[in-house]
Amino acid sequence: MRTMRRKNNLAKIACGCAAGLLAISVCMNAAGPVICKAESKSESQTVKEETFSGRCLNIGSVSKIYTVTAVMQLVDQGKVDLDAPVTDYITDFKMADDRYHKITVRMLMNHTSGLMGTVYGGIFLFDEVDGTYHDSFLSILQKEGLKYEPGEFNCYCNDGFTLLEILVERVSGMPFTQYLEEKVCKPLSLSETGTAWNMDASELVPAYVNGNVRATPERGAGVGAGGIISSAREVCEFGATFFSGNRALLSEKAKKEMAKDYATGYSKEAFGLGWDEVRKADYEKAGVTVLSKGGDTFYHNASLVVAPEESISVAVLASGGGSGVDEELALALMDVALEAQGISVDHPKEEKPELSNVVPKEYLSYEGLYADAHGTVSISFPNGQYMKITSVTYDREFEKQYMYSGDGVFFEVSGDVASGKAIPLRPYVAEKFEEWDGQVYLVNPEYGCALYKASESRVEEKVQKAWEKRDGVSYYYVSGPAADVTYSVENCCVTLHTSEAARGYVNGHLMQDETHAGYETILPDTASRDLSNLRMETAGGKEYLCMDEYNYKYISEECIPVLTGDVTEVALKTKEASWFRIDGAKNLTLRLELPEKAAAYVYDQYGNLRFSSYLAQYGKEVPLPEYGMIVFVGETGGSVKVSAIN
Repeated sequence: MRTMRRKNNLAKIACGCAAGLLAISVCMNAAGPVICKAESKSESQTVKEETFSGRCLNIGSVSKIYTVTAVMQLVDQGKVDLDAPVTDYITDFKMADDRYHKITVRMLMNHTSGLMGTVYGGIFLFDEVDGTYHDSFLSILQKEGLKYEPGEFNCYCNDGFTLLEILVERVSGMPFTQYLEEKVCKPLSLSETGTAWNMDASELVPAYVNGNVRATPERGAGVGAGGIISSAREVCEFGATFFSGNRALLSEKAKKEMAKDYATGYSKEAFGLGWDEVRKADYEKAGVTVLSKGGDTFYHNASLVVAPEESISVAVLASGGGSGVDEELALALMDVALEAQGISVDHPKEEKPELSNVVPKEYLSYEGLYADAHGTVSISFPNGQYMKITSVTYDREFEKQYMYSGDGVFFEVSGDVASGKAIPLRPYVAEKFEEWDGQVYLVNPEYGCALYKASESRVEEKVQKAWEKRDGVSYYYVSGPAADVTYSVENCCVTLHTSEAARGYVNGHLMQDETHAGYETILPDTASRDLSNLRMETAGGKEYLCMDEYNYKYISEECIPVLTGDVTEVALKTKEASWFRIDGAKNLTLRLELPEKAAAYVYDQYGNLRFSSYLAQYGKEVPLPEYGMIVFVGETGGSVKVSAIN
């Protein structure tokens, strides 16, 4: 995670948050007194006071620091060796790729394991506590391969921390929630930190859908990767345990091991053990080490930044917005706290790049088809004046322009290049071409690899034709439980795209046969962080898209019926959600009778969520959009009764 910082511009940052709760806490010194604390709700860029039933949020991937802390406690006790194979501690951990034996505990912590990324299905649930995700996790990994050789390079990976959660349980002999409570929370007297298994729903801040529509709280089932719940004050106090000399949880040796820079191979990111960053250039110039970790669930987000030597910990939590905004605010507060100690951090303004309307000839040979995990693009150099990147098989169409600026760097611009009126976009976005091991990459100097130059595909014609028949077809999520947050976000629908300009590719996948597509090249850093192969399956005369590494299964829109007036009852089936198309339902309202552990979701024609059983202000009556989709989700044996209201 990388963010742009603007020193002491707190009001601007805070107003940039989406509607939702914003909670801030700053601690100084080992004892952790709070010097700045604020909790408020921002709506339509206006801050107002509101009473909430709870003050705790899901802190997302900031949970990873708690998980690493738990493992490092076991390392301190001599019960875990960081460089031992994970299989030494989780004997039933197996994968389809035999290289999994090489994965060490340290590799899970510094994102070099080679695991595919994230098992998403059921990882976050609306206000429900369910152990299915945890209990089925190892069986899902048994069917997976690895995306690269363990230890080869860094690529952000949630699944590694779910494995660490299980490792803590196996070594300690207690459930992870119990370990967290006894070995982390009790020593620090934390009463507002826990998981879905020991935190009451009344303690949680709601999720906010579509900006300001309140939903029931979001709970994380993948606790070690992103399911810990806490308040801003207590995240801040936990961060204080990383101050130099503070041995409340860990030895100095363990904390220093976590704070090392583990950037490996061609990776650009300065990962620590659990930390997103352990090196920040502006702070290093001032002689200050700052450790940071951000976290985002579907609806909650958080940032923790710590200056260990200066004894400063800052936590920002929000329901709405994003961890990048949270970190920008946290670092601005860090600057204030550092200034109180007489330390001034200079954040130089970005210098406006000098742009040329002539691309050096040596770069013209880089023209061609490029890809990442999500789609393919065409890179061209019109009249040798600038670089143009055009979408080919992405889910959305786009075109970007870049002008050359010297030293091999291109900057994104807006405006008409030919007329000389193009200007660089702010914040400045730089890209450059790099080659290694015979492969060409487009690289962002700060974030790492963005695209790779795709090879000419020699896919068989019958394979190409099979995928072309699916071009533009959308597939809808069916395999999750009723409370699965996936139904409320864009992940609930996947559309496949092919193009004659990108033969052999479907979205960002390389066609393998008529029903399988995988990956040609894996990019270091975050560009390939979450991957899943595509597998098409036909059952009961219906076609499904399976993304097994995500634990997602989708049904083709061509198999989805229209919701008509004679549909008065919908039988439910576990892991087989019932989708219907809404076609011409102007001014129509439905009354739904839902059994336990069942839900309904309604979307407009653009895919925007219009209704969910988990939205607080709706009852049993559901106004339908004129065109769109509706899905009923539940368990076998139950049914939804449907009636129209005139």
